[in-house]
Amino acid sequence: MTNEIESKDTVALHTFMQDRKTLFCYSGPMTEDLLTTISNPVRHQLSDKETEEVVAKRVFGVFIEQAQNIIRYSHHKTKATGDSIGTIAISVADDGFLIEAVNVVDPSKKGILEASLIELSVKDQKELRELYKKRLRDGPPEDSRGAGLGFIEMARRVKKFEFDFVESDEGALFVYRGWVK
Repeated sequence: MTNEIESKDTVALHTFMQDRKTLFCYSGPMTEDLLTTISNPVRHQLSDKETEEVVAKRVFGVFIEQAQNIIRYSHHKTKATGDSIGTIAISVADDGFLIEAVNVVDPSKKGILEASLIELSVKDQKELRELYKKRLRDGPPEDSRGAGLGFIEMARRVKKFEFDFVESDEGALFVYRGWVK
């Protein structure tokens, strides 16, 4: 028989996820192979919700970009394999979806990330499209492990996004929340 306190914690987690209408949540080591594996159930969940195809594609795109950010940039790694650790979730929101992600960021990159996200948050769709085209022409930023388009692409796909940095024992947790309608 399990510990009653642990069972209550598990039931509380279940209730929390149900109350938030969470379709998918993963927390732990994240790899490209794992992302490939979990992307099918995520796609299935979105199609089961009778979501408009264009909205489902936006949600899925933001989900993939955030998962790749965890894989490429999380400063919290497993000891055994060096895999990046983070959390990502998709929930049904009032009239759309909420995509959330949390991972530890390199303290030296926090200021650059914050400035970039503030800049993106004030741009309209036309400005974001121009910035996207410019990035394609100019290439990725010097410290990027990808094309450098992820946050621009996410800003283009969401109705709005919020971010925060929360201090923890592991370092600065980067918290991202994006709404797709």
